[in-house]
Amino acid sequence: MGLVLGVEGDGAHTHAVLTDSSGALLGFGVNDDSSDWDSVGIAAAAAALRSCITEALHSAQAEGDAVESAVFGLAGVDFPVDERRLGGIPEAIGFKGKYRIMNDSFAAMRAGTDDPFGVVIVAGNGSVVAGRNAEGIEYRSLGLGRLYGDFGSETDISESALTAVAEAFIGLGPPTSLTTMLCEFAGVESVVDLVDGTARGRIDTTLFTPVVIAAAADGDLVARGLLSHAGAMLGATAVHVIRTLRMEHTSFDLVLARHLFDSAELAEAAASCVLPIAPGVRVTRLAVPPVIGAALLAVELAGATPSSDARSTLADGLAPALAIR
Repeated sequence: MGLVLGVEGDGAHTHAVLTDSSGALLGFGVNDDSSDWDSVGIAAAAAALRSCITEALHSAQAEGDAVESAVFGLAGVDFPVDERRLGGIPEAIGFKGKYRIMNDSFAAMRAGTDDPFGVVIVAGNGSVVAGRNAEGIEYRSLGLGRLYGDFGSETDISESALTAVAEAFIGLGPPTSLTTMLCEFAGVESVVDLVDGTARGRIDTTLFTPVVIAAAADGDLVARGLLSHAGAMLGATAVHVIRTLRMEHTSFDLVLARHLFDSAELAEAAASCVLPIAPGVRVTRLAVPPVIGAALLAVELAGATPSSDARSTLADGLAPALAIR
C-alpha cells in the first residue's frame, strides 16, 4: 500500500502528515497560513494547503502520486456544498488518490481516541459537537454560532460577561468582580465608558473570556456561573448528538477539544450533562494535534487499521514541530 495523507487546518494554521498504512510518521508539513476558505477564499486556502503538503512530501522524500488516500479536515467545511466547492483542490495540488474533505471537528475527534468512533466537543474561537458511531454514521451540530444552535464559544462567554456587568450596573443582576476586571481590561474608567465603547463599536465585545476565566478562578460566582452555563449548553448539544447516533448504551470517548476546557467549571458542566445518559462514556482532553486524527482517518479510508500505538507515535514525532492546541 502507498502513503496516506492527513491534513488539518483552520484560520490560524495548516498541518499535513504523511504516514504508512500502520500510521507510522514519514513526513510532515507545518505553516501558519489559514486554510479556512470561508475566511480567506478558495485561492488562499489552496495555496496554504499546497505549501504544507509539498513540505510534507519533501520531508518524506515522496511524490504526490505515491499517496493512496487523504483526509482533509478543514474549518469552513460546514455543508455538502462546501465539500464540492473544495473538491478541486486535491487535483489542483496533484493528488489523484481517493480522499475525503470534512469539517475539522472530525479530525479532532479521531485524534482524541484510539477507536474509529466517538464524540468531540470543540470549544474555542467557535464551538461545535461532532460524532461517529461504531457503524460509521456521522453527525454534528452546525458549528455556526448561537444563532444556529451552538453556544459555548469564546465570543458567547465574552458577550455574556458584558451582559452580566450591564445587569449588575442597572441592578437587574448580582454584583460581580467582572465589573472592575472588564473595565481594567478594556482600559476604561467606568461601566458607562465600557457600555458606551462596546455599544458604539470602539471596544471589541469578543475578547473578555480570559477575564471571565480569571474571575472564576478567584471565586467570582457570576463568572463561574457563566462558564458552567456555557459548559451545560455544550453538554446538551453533545447529548443530542449522542442520542441521534444511538450511542447512549455504548462505551466511547468524549473528547474535549480546545482551550476553553482549561476551565474546570466548563468541562465539569459539559461532562455532567453527558454522563447520566451515556454512563459508558470516557471523558478525555485532546492532548495531541488534531492533524493526527486526519492521518488516522486517512489510514482507515485506505482500508487499513492503524497500529495500536499510532496516536502516541505520531504525537511524539510531531511534538517538536507542532504546537499542541
